[in-house]
Amino acid sequence: MVLSVQSKILMTVLSIVLMFALFILFYYPQGQERYLLDNYNNEIENLAKTVALGVKIALTEQNFESVETALDFVRNDKRLQFVSIIQNDSVWNKSHTSFTIEKTVFKTYPDNVDVDPKSTSNEYFIYKSAPFSAPILDGEIKVGFSTTEIIKGRKQIRNASALASFIVFFIGLFIGHLLARRISVPVLALRDAANKVGEGDLTQSVVRRSGDEIGELSTAFNKMVKDLGKAQEEVEERTEELTVEKQKSDELLLNILPIETAEELKRTGQAKAKNYDSVTVLFTDFRDFTSISEHMDANQLVAELHHCFSMFDHIIKKHGIEKIKTIGDAYMCVAGLPVRNATHPFDAVNAAIEIRDIMLAYTKEKNAKGEVGFDIRIGINTGHVVAGIVGVDKFAYDIWGSTVNTASRLESSSESNKINISTTVYDIIKDKYDCTHRGKKNVKGLGEIPMYFVDGIKKNINP
Repeated sequence: MVLSVQSKILMTVLSIVLMFALFILFYYPQGQERYLLDNYNNEIENLAKTVALGVKIALTEQNFESVETALDFVRNDKRLQFVSIIQNDSVWNKSHTSFTIEKTVFKTYPDNVDVDPKSTSNEYFIYKSAPFSAPILDGEIKVGFSTTEIIKGRKQIRNASALASFIVFFIGLFIGHLLARRISVPVLALRDAANKVGEGDLTQSVVRRSGDEIGELSTAFNKMVKDLGKAQEEVEERTEELTVEKQKSDELLLNILPIETAEELKRTGQAKAKNYDSVTVLFTDFRDFTSISEHMDANQLVAELHHCFSMFDHIIKKHGIEKIKTIGDAYMCVAGLPVRNATHPFDAVNAAIEIRDIMLAYTKEKNAKGEVGFDIRIGINTGHVVAGIVGVDKFAYDIWGSTVNTASRLESSSESNKINISTTVYDIIKDKYDCTHRGKKNVKGLGEIPMYFVDGIKKNINP
């Protein structure tokens, strides 16, 4: 049985209307629900970040009333289930080979809510976390919000979509009957499909229902959409590859340079040298390292240095100190840059005490096993430096100036498991730390300069 052109047009129009009604009934609500949920997630994440920023500022200024003020930003939100301050601590694993992050709840509102720091979002609640770092506490703000409004919104969207699809279907029937008298099925299908392709929907295709010129046009259209789809897939795949490579290069750059310098280099293609009027430079090395290393194979030597320097990396990061480089068994870092601060001498001394103590414990552990440990020497000096990038290939971030040279000389003039500081450092920290005056020591290239050993923090003093 051969159908008339009018019948073909009417059947096609009815099919298109039915597809559109089903789209409104099923696909459109899903998109709206995802949009609603994404907006809600973004809103909660922004609230968490805002609270985290307020808590960070309050803790940095040690203004604990302001912590409560920061939490008040979300407390009155009727959707709030809880807001918690989570404390993050780095602890050794059982094998003592790496650090893990231990999360504990520091404070929660309301008080009667039991919060699991590792909990994740579910159908009824959305949990978001925002990290912060303050001198007295590293952690994150975790908030939990009810999805009651989302569930209510979903019901409203589905009801509205069902009603809309019902109305659209019956209106489409009426209009389709009118259009069927005047428009051919293939032309209408091609037009609708072409419009959707123009909107970016490359899944469109039209059915070839005849062998005439319009049928050939349908075939050509389908081939065009298919080719466009392949091209788009190739572009998306290449874009994803480029994104991954860019992320890798950015991570590598941040591992080499301070974040401010790396951002400047990416933004302008160069990083200008900067003067810092007051920073604190810290040097360490291992006493008699050369003679000790002669009795160790290459893999063991590298493993020992990696273990020790990894411990140092963790300590200086905790105190906000910037690592500069290692040369052999020497370790160099600086406090007070690239972000200037007034606490850099105390940060450096606190880090030095931790480094000394952890090396003493590690050497004791090695000796108990019948193995040879390292005795560390530490030198610290405060003063002016210039910081910048040197080189083109395998460039490096470095610092220069007499302050650096003096810190190096203080380290080489130190004694085993001692922290040797200059008068500049001593004058700043003397009220908070017990120090032993060593007198003047002759230093190559500098003559005789006074030196002090840092013994430890004075009792009843919070540095």
